[in-house]
Amino acid sequence: MSGPQESQLALAIEASRPIHEAFAAAGHRLFLVGGIVRDDLAARERTDVDYDLTTDARPDVIKALVAPFAEAVWTQGEKFGTIGAKIAGRDFEITTHRADAYDPSSRKPVVAFGDDIADDLGRRDFTVYAMAVDCATGVLVDPFGGSDDLTAGVLRTPLAPDVSFSDDPLRMLRAARFVATFGFHAVPELTSAVREMGERMGIVSVERVRDELTKMLLLPDPAPGFGFLVESGLLRHVLPGVAAAKVDAVGAAERAARTEPDAATRWAALLLDLSAEVRLGEFARLKPSGDLTRSVTWLASADQWLAASYPSDRPLLRRAAAATPTGEPLEDFLTFLAAVRPFEWPFDDVDAARRELTALRAAEPDLDSPNLPIDGLAIAAILGVEPGPAVGRAIARLREFRFDHGPFDAAAAAELLRSDIE
Repeated sequence: MSGPQESQLALAIEASRPIHEAFAAAGHRLFLVGGIVRDDLAARERTDVDYDLTTDARPDVIKALVAPFAEAVWTQGEKFGTIGAKIAGRDFEITTHRADAYDPSSRKPVVAFGDDIADDLGRRDFTVYAMAVDCATGVLVDPFGGSDDLTAGVLRTPLAPDVSFSDDPLRMLRAARFVATFGFHAVPELTSAVREMGERMGIVSVERVRDELTKMLLLPDPAPGFGFLVESGLLRHVLPGVAAAKVDAVGAAERAARTEPDAATRWAALLLDLSAEVRLGEFARLKPSGDLTRSVTWLASADQWLAASYPSDRPLLRRAAAATPTGEPLEDFLTFLAAVRPFEWPFDDVDAARRELTALRAAEPDLDSPNLPIDGLAIAAILGVEPGPAVGRAIARLREFRFDHGPFDAAAAAELLRSDIE
């Protein structure tokens, strides 16, 4: 191994040395697994300092071996064979070799611990992850040809894909994310298996589907992953509303990639081509948080502007600012609209709207929540009515006047209301 990644792998092995020495003294082997191995072979830079290890030691033994020198030990994953530990400021997850079996009606594994590293690697999702480095020797363990697949840019499963996806259907969706993340090309048998087994996504919780889709949307270019969803037919099992509407999912993902890399903007851009009703139903089905739903709904309301022009005049900007949810500045909306706007729109429209909004904010500090100069009781007195619907209609009238003309004083409000009576 050479290049900039060599020092990172060397650092991982060195950081793992206290664990390896303790395990070796007790007669157990220890292997580095996960992204550190894949990224070392691909010469990809890493920024994390957390390492995944696997061993033939059982969880109770792992706890006993690391306890004397670990700064902290956590056991939330113990029933699945994973013990976490912080050692010299780094987080490690140490997992007993797995030989999982899955209940066909559930994606939750029935955990069976194993003793062989090759068996453990065979239970992993793709060959490019089914590699390990022996902490004692630094030798690569690659029983399924993951390094060759990495070089060739090929995505395969260690076991037959129907076995792998039957064990854990979420892997079908992860395949799409790996295609988008690394530019891998899924082998035909993998794509065929997804096409035939897509209905098994029904046993996966919508929360897990949502999280996996969000991870893919947040990538620099999620479009290839959505291309895989379309090609394999998996789209109709994970985003049935998008599939049924027959929108261009790949084009929508390309549009999403032009927006800021956060969940709300990416989801809003992806779902923008759907009607408001279908969009809300599609997103609600994934059980997002209320805050995320609010932000996505607000941003996706940009569709009303896309058929017209940029909201650059003051009345439109005032109305748009007052309609923003609390904590959501109109500037963010304009940035989103600029990213998803039709290409034929001139950039001058964008700049003009931003300049006008800046000027409005300076002149009208209450722009997001405009205040009226008189209250309901004063309005009732001017109209000579009791508080009720007539006052409500008058307030709406004054708000519309404020949107069209800007701030005004109590005398102007009274004059306007009296002129409406006459």
